[in-house]
Amino acid sequence: MLLASNHMFPTGPIEGVFERLKRAGAGGLDLFLPHIPYLLDGRFGPKNLLLCRQAAEAAGLPIKGIIGAPLQNNPGFGAYLGADADKGRAESVAFIRHNVGLASALGASHVCIAEGRCPDGADEREMWGRLVRTLKECAAVAEPKGVTIQIELHPGLIASTPEKAPRLIEEVGSKAVRICLDFCHANVITKGDPAGMIRALKGTMGAIHIADGIQVPGLHLPIGAGEIDVDACIRAVKEVGCDGPWVLCMYGNAFPEFTLKTAVRFLEKRHPDILA
Repeated sequence: MLLASNHMFPTGPIEGVFERLKRAGAGGLDLFLPHIPYLLDGRFGPKNLLLCRQAAEAAGLPIKGIIGAPLQNNPGFGAYLGADADKGRAESVAFIRHNVGLASALGASHVCIAEGRCPDGADEREMWGRLVRTLKECAAVAEPKGVTIQIELHPGLIASTPEKAPRLIEEVGSKAVRICLDFCHANVITKGDPAGMIRALKGTMGAIHIADGIQVPGLHLPIGAGEIDVDACIRAVKEVGCDGPWVLCMYGNAFPEFTLKTAVRFLEKRHPDILA
């Protein structure tokens, strides 16, 4: 099943966005929750979550994952990097608890986050230790709910290299914490060898973000519009035995419907099993 996100669509009636994604070929949703109105309002948030799930099901798009949604008065998962280590870790865990609860309410199985950038002048070993401790606490929150925390590797972040990411997963030691590998990001991180990075991450990956790209961080292009051998990357994912969800990443893409249709045509010819 190929998942797609509503992220690059304008805010507005969510039912219309779901219908457009379905017509363009999406099989399920990796939901961008900030587009859901009044999500953090206790009077309307739970009702709108239920209505969102019903709208997705009506469109034939099961919600399989969510992109980490903000929590009021909370700086987000990266809070563990702050000056007060204990307070920051508590805020990071609260952020994950919030998103695990949202995922459970929507029927989603994974939450996508990023681990954050080491602050200038900070001791890298200390920040690494904070990250591991924080993720262990977060794993204890996610495991009972059957939700996985997917750490999406981005260029320049603490654990986002072919060498550090496997070490992080080993030290955290929980199946509830996995690596989200994005072809576009891996291409930039390795300066052109995303398939090699995939092989280096064998046994650690969960969600896979399909995208083309160039040596520009975050610029996700339609398949065939960049420099990435997307076919080789998909084959590498299959070779290492990763069975996580496949997601078409369209962040920064001004033409999401065209990009989705292009991906579906490509996959129909080269990897129809992903669309099944």
